[in-house]
Amino acid sequence: MNKVKHFIRAVVFDLRARRAIRKAQRSANLHRRKFLVLVWNGRPRVVSMQGVKKLIRQHRFSKGFTAETARKVAMFEAVPQPLDKCRSCSFSFRKRNVSKR
Repeated sequence: MNKVKHFIRAVVFDLRARRAIRKAQRSANLHRRKFLVLVWNGRPRVVSMQGVKKLIRQHRFSKGFTAETARKVAMFEAVPQPLDKCRSCSFSFRKRNVSKR
C-alpha cells in the first residue's frame, strides 16, 4: 500500500510540475519577463524573477538565499521567446489600424 501511495503522490507532483512549467512559459511570453518554477512547501510554484527578489527583501527565504541561488535551485526557468516565434502572444502585439476612427 505504501508503494501505491508514493506512486500517486509522484504522479500528482508531476502533473502540477507540468502545469506550472506551461504557466511559467506562457507568462514569460506575455509579460516579457523571466519566470521560475520553484518547489515551495512541496508544490511547484511559478514566481517571476522580480517576485523572487521581492520575496528575498521580505525575508521569506532563509538567510543567504539570493536570486542567483533561486535560479540554480529552480525546476524550470522560462525565458521570453522572440515575438516572431511566440504563437500564443503574438496576436496581442500586432499593430492595429487606428486611422478608421
